[in-house]
Amino acid sequence: MKNRSNLRRNTFRNIKSKILFAAIAISSLIFGSCKEEEKVELSDDNTLTLEVYPSEETDFSGIQNWHITNKRIAILFGYDFNTPEIVESYKEILGERYGLEEDGGIIVTITYPDDFRHNGKMYPTDLKNFLSDSNRDYCAAVILGAPENTHISLARLQDEWNMSIPFPIAALFPQDDVLGLEATCDIVIDRMQTGDIAEESFSNDELFITQKAPQILCQLLDYLIELGAPLPKNSSVQANAMQMFRGEKLAHYLDPETGLQSVNHFILY
Repeated sequence: MKNRSNLRRNTFRNIKSKILFAAIAISSLIFGSCKEEEKVELSDDNTLTLEVYPSEETDFSGIQNWHITNKRIAILFGYDFNTPEIVESYKEILGERYGLEEDGGIIVTITYPDDFRHNGKMYPTDLKNFLSDSNRDYCAAVILGAPENTHISLARLQDEWNMSIPFPIAALFPQDDVLGLEATCDIVIDRMQTGDIAEESFSNDELFITQKAPQILCQLLDYLIELGAPLPKNSSVQANAMQMFRGEKLAHYLDPETGLQSVNHFILY
């Protein structure tokens, strides 16, 4: 009886040792990786799931953060956004975040006036032809610094689609006719002008275009991509605008002559 008791104790000790060794080995596998955070979860079927979250020191350089797609978003570089330096800097930002068309990404760009010249003359209404391209499946269009007569081109596009363009169109910081753009765009965004002195105003404009406007553009694009449909043309546009530009201060645009509040035109301040 004594020998049997000793045998049971020895067997139990061996089992405990094996369990302890196995536990140490598993812990080494799970926690041995340096500079990474892990999360272990037990799923409904009692299987163990290990999720690894890279630390802040992980190098993501060279990693593509967008996917190849047939969808396209048209970006028009108009007034204040059409110098070669600004266009290039914006394309770099957009290419990294969403991918450019030539790389299989979602962004296709056009610049005014360079891409609107025919026989030495400029035709802003060519925008309609650009957005009517049947070889591209547009899911949105954004016009930066809309030049004069942009709204005419968009009105012709509306006529072509029987007033139901299947993708949203947004105008950021336009210089075209206000009422015309409000009638042809899903949303129009302006900014509060500051500075009484011309030089100070120019400096503020330059800083805004190079530093703040890219953030506003990306906030808008993120929302339009997630929405995947034209914005509703009613009072809910304000709710959409607040969602687009979280953390920003927005106010409805007021017509200076009538004092009427626009439904889809907002001022950032």
